[in-house]
Amino acid sequence: MEFDGLSRDVLADLARCVEGVDGSAVRALVDALADARQVTLVGTGRSGSMLAAMAIRLGHVGVAARCVGPDEPVEVDAGELVLVGSGSGRTPVPLEQAGAARSAGATIIAMTADPESPIAGLADHLIAIPAALSADADGPHTLRSLFEEALLVVCDCVCRLLADKLGVTPEDMQARHAPDR
Repeated sequence: MEFDGLSRDVLADLARCVEGVDGSAVRALVDALADARQVTLVGTGRSGSMLAAMAIRLGHVGVAARCVGPDEPVEVDAGELVLVGSGSGRTPVPLEQAGAARSAGATIIAMTADPESPIAGLADHLIAIPAALSADADGPHTLRSLFEEALLVVCDCVCRLLADKLGVTPEDMQARHAPDR
């Protein structure tokens, strides 16, 4: 296996996956983020890392965002927005945290590869990312990482669409970016 061929295969697979995401669901997320006063992002492992990157991007756009770690309780008020990411939609910690947020009256947006999963069932809005999660479906990806790769791309697109909706310029975002050291 050579890098050139592998990278082409990975990018082609990633493009197919991202193209399978429902644009109207993404628009609903952008609208919800535009109206949110506080966004809490919930995820563990690789999905949590992608959501942590989104929290940083939301900060660049000017939206208050925080990630909740796997050992932290989700402390939200009714009407707050919670974005939960889990490829399987069955990961115990995000499922428990999403349930706690639901009980507190938060609005839940789930991003998962399984639209029939328990996390999807808790959601007010769902963004289904059509990535296979079985061990024999890795294709060119390492350990079923297509979901996380697509999650990062979708989250980046969401932040760009949100910036456009809010009239936030690249200069505004750069001003909120950590200075180069």
